[in-house]
Amino acid sequence: MSAESLVEEIVEDRESGASQLTIKAARLFLKLLERKPSMGEVSRLARLLAEARPSMPSIANLAYMVLGDVKRLTSTGMGLEEAVESAVRSAVKDYQRRLRDTIKEAVRLLSGYRCILTHSYSSTLATAIELCEDLKIIVTESRPGFEGVKLAERLASNGFDVTLIVDSAASYILERGEVDAVVVGCDAILDDCSIVNKIGTRMIALAARDTRTPFHVVTDLWKAAVHGFVFEEHPSEEVYGRGVKGISVRNPYFEKVPPRLISKFITEEGILTPRMLREKLLELWSSLSPRPRLLSKNLSSNLFRL
Repeated sequence: MSAESLVEEIVEDRESGASQLTIKAARLFLKLLERKPSMGEVSRLARLLAEARPSMPSIANLAYMVLGDVKRLTSTGMGLEEAVESAVRSAVKDYQRRLRDTIKEAVRLLSGYRCILTHSYSSTLATAIELCEDLKIIVTESRPGFEGVKLAERLASNGFDVTLIVDSAASYILERGEVDAVVVGCDAILDDCSIVNKIGTRMIALAARDTRTPFHVVTDLWKAAVHGFVFEEHPSEEVYGRGVKGISVRNPYFEKVPPRLISKFITEEGILTPRMLREKLLELWSSLSPRPRLLSKNLSSNLFRL
């Protein structure tokens, strides 16, 4: 299979979350080995993966980490196929360790709560919730993709007390003091410590601030947008498919939540405030970026304004 046809699996997958797609992207390098690729083809796959889902930076970060390791290993005399296999194993191992550590920190936080509200679907957060006891979860539908319904069904099937609400009911619930905290995942961390998550997240974060409810984000730091970020818009048919003349439809899928609305980041590096996160991001940008110029003055100035 060509690099282009392999990457279609990532482009067309609208069901899996960022963590699942990142692991899937790593395995595509192994699929590419079936055609005895050249270094140029490995490099092309890395670039195509980085461009496939620009709203999910962990895919680009993993792709470029694999490519960097392959180049380093082949420069020492290792064969290309062996180098690719070794680089993929190393990257996946590191990524899965980070996910495990993030889940462990999330469990520590969630264990202190009686009831949380969440929006959209985060496999990392879902796994952490499943390791807790006596936790009640209120979940928004997360229209138009209904990712929250998927999460509600998963948790309910595992015996959790789950309440499903429409997205616009989140502030109603928060105003009545029914939850101890809002806890969400995210798809990306931007250079000013903002997060990007499913549309509707900022509305909930604003309501949490107004009701003095903690708003926490569960994320591994590989979601830092080292190689850039692009907001996705999905097909209009997801919102309105009747096609009545005169109605135009917009379907933005992600939005930014600024750090001033975030209480804590729950990461593999521990539970961090936005101010604490800034140093971690500077370190990560330096280690993951194959091009030092990405660590720009703009990045530093944004981080240090927190």
